[in-house]
Amino acid sequence: MIDEIIFEDVGLSFGGREIFKSVSLKIKAGRVIGIVGQNGAGKSTFLKLAAKIIQPDTGEIKIHDEKFLSRAEILHRIAAVTPEMKIYDDLTAEENLNFFSRLRGKILTAEKIFELGGRVGLDFEIFGRERVKNFSTGMRQRLKFLILLSVDAEILLLDEPTANLDDAGKKIFLAEIKNAAQSGKTVLLATNDKLDAEACDEIIKLPII
Repeated sequence: MIDEIIFEDVGLSFGGREIFKSVSLKIKAGRVIGIVGQNGAGKSTFLKLAAKIIQPDTGEIKIHDEKFLSRAEILHRIAAVTPEMKIYDDLTAEENLNFFSRLRGKILTAEKIFELGGRVGLDFEIFGRERVKNFSTGMRQRLKFLILLSVDAEILLLDEPTANLDDAGKKIFLAEIKNAAQSGKTVLLATNDKLDAEACDEIIKLPII
């Protein structure tokens, strides 16, 4: 199990604009780490750096379990909910769930699907065979979260994950990520939502320059 992510003197620029300069910090597993800052401060970029999805211009990012892991070694340990995450409108909720979980080598039983649906407040007896194009934005977000849970990854990248959720949905989501952290997972939550931030164990405020 991954136990920490280490930034060593990390710098990154885009289009001539410096986003991060000489950032050195450690992110410990088992905690919900909130990444906050104004729009354009680099919250989404920070998540991608932390998971080695993108590489810094300077410095190094190390991900450690019993050894330091290469980028290739950690890719299958990551799962994300982001605004860019696409689910398929012409597939049902169950078909989407099975498609994405099988990409990660997970075969879900009917019992597991119903159990996961109950955890995110999406009743598969009612909505499992409904095409996603008929879903509200909140139901789509619940389905994305369900897909995240189904792959049981060690690093969870969450970019504005409670957007479009009602208060009940937010409470469900925050309780689940707390449980994930307590089980030893690394949880990174980029947000400007006050309720999300209050649920975090630690806050990293951007910019870090």
